[in-house]
Amino acid sequence: MALLTEADFRDPVPNEVCQGLQLEDAEAPASLLTAAIARLTAKLNIYTDDFFEPRSLTIDLDGGDRARLILPYRCTSLTSVSLRDQNDVLTVQAAAVYRFTSSLNAAGAEAVGDFDYIDVVPQGDGLTGGPTGSGATRWPAGPKTVRVIGSFGWTTVPVDVKRALALMVFHHFKPIRGDLRLATRVTTADQVTDFAATDPTGIPEADEIISAYRRDILVGVG
Repeated sequence: MALLTEADFRDPVPNEVCQGLQLEDAEAPASLLTAAIARLTAKLNIYTDDFFEPRSLTIDLDGGDRARLILPYRCTSLTSVSLRDQNDVLTVQAAAVYRFTSSLNAAGAEAVGDFDYIDVVPQGDGLTGGPTGSGATRWPAGPKTVRVIGSFGWTTVPVDVKRALALMVFHHFKPIRGDLRLATRVTTADQVTDFAATDPTGIPEADEIISAYRRDILVGVG
């Protein structure tokens, strides 16, 4: 599912986030515009350490010998959680032995945290089927010891994220000029106003949105 389409940038603009960012076919042919949207969407995901369209994924993780397992992506629901033993045999865990916490609200449309995780339920029945020597109250350490299947990413793309992408795409095709939201200094008859350079795109409006949606750096979990 694309966050934006080629038609969103064409007159008359059907998408509010592209207002003022129209691109004519002569300057952004359909095939190049579609490719740029895909490429810059991937870059936006890197900038925010996130992705904004739903994906069904199967992910193998190292449990880290901890009671809490941090998921690498935002997740809206889990289909199954399994442990892999030393013989590569997977054992599906009963839903009652772990507790899933999402960083998104129930609609998958608003962030309520930065990271998603699965906790082993204290004093529960415990995990089963892990590698020899692993405990029932901690996710087993080792490569690919835990398999998680579920729905990852945002269910609904935030409008501001679409706006940031629209700005990135527009500036990819338009010449870099001071009157196209990239001025670092504005001079009038009676004053000079300087604007600080912004990261990571150099487009202040886009970078403000990216900063708001960037996930915090994970420093570790005990």
